[in-house]
Amino acid sequence: MGLPVQGDVRRLLVTAAVLLLIGALAGAVAGWTTGDVSFYVLAAALLLAAGGFTGEATLAQARSRPAHWLSPIRYTVHRRVPAWAGWWVGRVRHLRKQIDETDWFGAWLHVLLAFLGGIFALLILAATWRASMAGASWSPLRGGILVVAAFPLLLLQRILASAVRTGRFLAAPRLDALLRVPLTVSIGLGGAELIGSLGYTGSDLVRGAAIILIGVVAAEVILRSLSRVFLPVPALAVRGTPADSRVAALIRPEWPRAGAVGRAMRREFGIDLSRSWAIAFVLRAALPLGIGFVVIGWLLTGLTVLGIDQRGVYERFGVPVSVQGPGLHVHMPWPFGVVRKVELGVVHEIPIVFPSAPGAGIADATDAAVDIGAEASPPPSVDRLWDDMHPSEASYLIASEAKGTQGFQIVNIDLRVVYRIRPSDAGAMAAIYRVDDAESLIRASAGRMLVRHFSRYTLDDVLGENRASFVGAFREELQSRLDGLQSGTEIMAVVVEAIHPPPAAARAYHNVQAAQIKALARVSESRGSAFTERGRAAQVALQLHDEATGDAAEQLGEAKSAEILFSADHQGYREGGSAFLTERWLGHLQSDLARSPLVIVDHRLQGADAPTVDLRSFARPGDTPTAGYTP
Repeated sequence: MGLPVQGDVRRLLVTAAVLLLIGALAGAVAGWTTGDVSFYVLAAALLLAAGGFTGEATLAQARSRPAHWLSPIRYTVHRRVPAWAGWWVGRVRHLRKQIDETDWFGAWLHVLLAFLGGIFALLILAATWRASMAGASWSPLRGGILVVAAFPLLLLQRILASAVRTGRFLAAPRLDALLRVPLTVSIGLGGAELIGSLGYTGSDLVRGAAIILIGVVAAEVILRSLSRVFLPVPALAVRGTPADSRVAALIRPEWPRAGAVGRAMRREFGIDLSRSWAIAFVLRAALPLGIGFVVIGWLLTGLTVLGIDQRGVYERFGVPVSVQGPGLHVHMPWPFGVVRKVELGVVHEIPIVFPSAPGAGIADATDAAVDIGAEASPPPSVDRLWDDMHPSEASYLIASEAKGTQGFQIVNIDLRVVYRIRPSDAGAMAAIYRVDDAESLIRASAGRMLVRHFSRYTLDDVLGENRASFVGAFREELQSRLDGLQSGTEIMAVVVEAIHPPPAAARAYHNVQAAQIKALARVSESRGSAFTERGRAAQVALQLHDEATGDAAEQLGEAKSAEILFSADHQGYREGGSAFLTERWLGHLQSDLARSPLVIVDHRLQGADAPTVDLRSFARPGDTPTAGYTP
């Protein structure tokens, strides 16, 4: 697998440089298309390596030039200049001669290419650093692509490693070390994508480590490139690109040997470590000191310090033994004894709100505690006006009915739950062994209860509901749910900051409130008018009632009088019989005759007048006398 001739070396370098540049371009395009940071990071590593390979290719091309090759020098005829400008003109001519005699292709082009590779790599990393720290989704497909991309890099690295062992060309060691950077990044990021897609955490750390590795190597390459300006240019036969990194040389599947480190120190800095007694003493004492430190560190795992707001469940051989309070505790070292810490008396407040998009955390929903002066304006975090959406509010659907049609309305609620871990030992045990995330459990339970509560009421019922009774019932039900799950959590309070329609309906709802106020005012006015009319009607009714009562009393008196007279007549008839009737007839006759003209007809009466017949009818006893007579 060796490289026997210089032409093969040049072709290998050119091919590798072209492939690395194509890979860097493909990685940048893939990152721009998919929005994944891993492709950008790999593109930065490939671009850094491409700078070194391209520089070595230019040096190989410069070495392949003929031995009699000289840099072309331009000769020009200079005119005579004034004496006062002679010194300046001489400086300019000397500088121009140095520029013409400089071998830019063989002396400085490889330095420029290495410098640009490091600069572009740092720019890509700086552009993707914030996105890499924000976290992203993981895909097994991207992981497979990154792992497959490592195979051509591995093949090229094996070729360079063979050249390093055989010593075929001078640049093989530094190019081998530089190529290990994109190879390690490709394999690491591919494995991180595959592991992250399975749901395991810690993949972001791999990406961050890859970015730091590329950044350190790129910074070293840039510094080496800048230092070439202040150093003499070496001979072309031993000239090498500044794309050389001691950090990249440490990436190898074996521990660094002390002899190799000593040779490197002697070659780079002229220091012979083998003649130093202090270093020899340190090397002899390193092993026992290291073992001692490891043993002491292992024994220190048997000491646990619990703060005033902490307590711990002590496990001996994996079995919970006791609950320990704040202070210093001595126990068996790890892994025989472990203390699992849990809070003691720490009160938490969480808003019942859920992220609106995947990957959006809810930490921003919690308002930060701030100190506000007595005369200062409140910050936006404590603004409770509902014409703007607040981060700690959640929206729920409420059933409604309008004009006989069923529908839905939306209500926003800012509800917060204040809780803590129970101070009892059972609460500490339950918080460790039964609940993984108490905050998520409380948020899920409270959210389910709110959905069920709002599904049974309309918007008017919710807005007009007694807040104190709702909070009390909600707290009791939530506590019973958590006790049923044996969560070890105690709900201390439920705080309802606001319940209102969504902000988009603020203006409309304000108009509805204004209309309702006007309607209530009109209802009050109508009630006043109704009370006035009712008073007047009551007065008239009372007057008519009094008059009717008087008339009824008079008629009742007359009826009673007639009843008494009838009773007296009836009694007289029972006692007197026909004599009573005759007497009563005579009485009526006397009364009638007193009020009527009287004509007596009797045959025994003598007179000059002719006799007359009286055809008058007289009333019977008991009838009303009739006035007048019928001739």
